[in-house]
Order: sequence, then C-alpha cells, then structure tokens
Amino acid sequence: MIRPWRFLKILGTIATFGFAVTAPSAADISVDVSPAKYELTTQPGKQETFPITVRNTSAAAVHIVASLSDYLVGPTGNYAFAPPGKSPYSLSKDITINPREFDLEPGTFAQVRFSVDVPSTANGEYSNLVFFTTRPTRHGGGLSIVERIASKIYVIIPESTRIAGEVDDVKAQALSDGQHYLVDFRNTGNAHVYLSGRVEIKQGGALVDRIAFPQGLLVERAGKRLIDAVGKKLAPGSYSVVALVDYGGPNLVAGQANITVR
Repeated sequence: MIRPWRFLKILGTIATFGFAVTAPSAADISVDVSPAKYELTTQPGKQETFPITVRNTSAAAVHIVASLSDYLVGPTGNYAFAPPGKSPYSLSKDITINPREFDLEPGTFAQVRFSVDVPSTANGEYSNLVFFTTRPTRHGGGLSIVERIASKIYVIIPESTRIAGEVDDVKAQALSDGQHYLVDFRNTGNAHVYLSGRVEIKQGGALVDRIAFPQGLLVERAGKRLIDAVGKKLAPGSYSVVALVDYGGPNLVAGQANITVR
C-alpha cells in the first residue's frame, strides 16, 4: 500500500566566485515531484516497485540526477544528511533507481521507478530520501544555481511496527519573551510519529497557564524531540508543570516538574 504526502523542497545556491548570496525565491523553482512522501506497506523478503513523477515547470530544459540519501532529524527538527547506508534504519543499499539521470524539456514530466528488495529480516520501519538535483545553471554575477527537491520514502513492515514513546525530562526557563517549558520526548517504538499535546501549569491546584504544542512535530524511528512551549511570565512562587504528549499511541505520555520562580 502506497500513500502520498506533502513536499520536501531544498534549494541550493552556489557562489562560484565566493559572493554572498540569498537562496532563490519560490518563483525560481523549476522542478517538482509527486508524491513527495511514500508510505510503502509490504512484507519481509518481497520486491516492490513504485514510481515518482518529476516535472519541469520552467521555460528551459533541465538535466536531473536522482540519488539516495540517509538522514537524521535532530531534536529541534533540523535535517542532517548522510551517505547511503550509514543509518541502520535505511534501505538505500536495497533500492535501485531507473533512470538515475535524465533530461526534461519545458513543461514535461518523467516517471522514475524505484525498486526495493526488502530484506527477509526487516522489521518495523525504514526511511530514505531521494534527491532530484538539477545541473548547475549560470546566473548573473558569476552565480550557479542548483535546485534540489526531495521525496521521502518509508518502508513499513506492519506486523512488526510498534508505536511507543516516553517523556524523559521536563524543565522550565524564564526568558525575556516568557516562560519556556522544555519537554524531552523519546521515540521508543520503531516507526516515525507526529507529536501534539500541551503543558499545564498549576499553583496550589489552580490552573495558571495552558500552552498547546505546535502541531505535527516529527520524531523519526529511535529519534528524540525537544519541545519548546512558551507561556506567559509567572509571578514569583512555586508551581507544578505537567506535560502531556500525544504521539499517536493508545495513551498520552506525561512528565512533571516542580519549579520555583524568584
């Protein structure tokens, strides 16, 4: 079963003579992919093939190179890319791409086929990024622009997938913009999850503040997430802080801390 999702776009600007530059605007994007996210449900030992469509929406021909990449999503949501095969939760060595390089005329599209040989020992969930990168094009001032757009691939073994998580720590920090509540969540399952939830602050049993988390905080398999919820400034005194995190499992997980504001 394959499920499409939303785009992940990355643009790069190369200053060939060392000039300081800004990234291209959205209007400069000449390539898009569909779908931008696959969730492929399969079984150990099977071979699966699926397409990704690449479109050239610009007025000029482009040359595109497809490549696989491993990645990590850090505690603040930042992506870090790695060569294929570095992550234990990657199937990049088991995925083939056809074609890997191709030309696209203006207003046309191509389908790139991905074949994955799922290992017989596979369990839980695996993930990769596939990048579609254009050949550098020269712009004024000695600049070359490279456009790179990614599609994320999840391979899921449903019978062995576990959704689980826990809160490792809850802290508070008073800053100039308000009271920050820092919640450390750890993904203890073997599939990615999205977080939501809230922090409740009480004094003497009375609710003083309630802050909702941002929606859709991604935590990959074996990953961690630092949730930063910003509330109002508190008057001096003692408070209890309770963080309630919904990770998509059967129950919420919680963490608690007692803080003193001076």
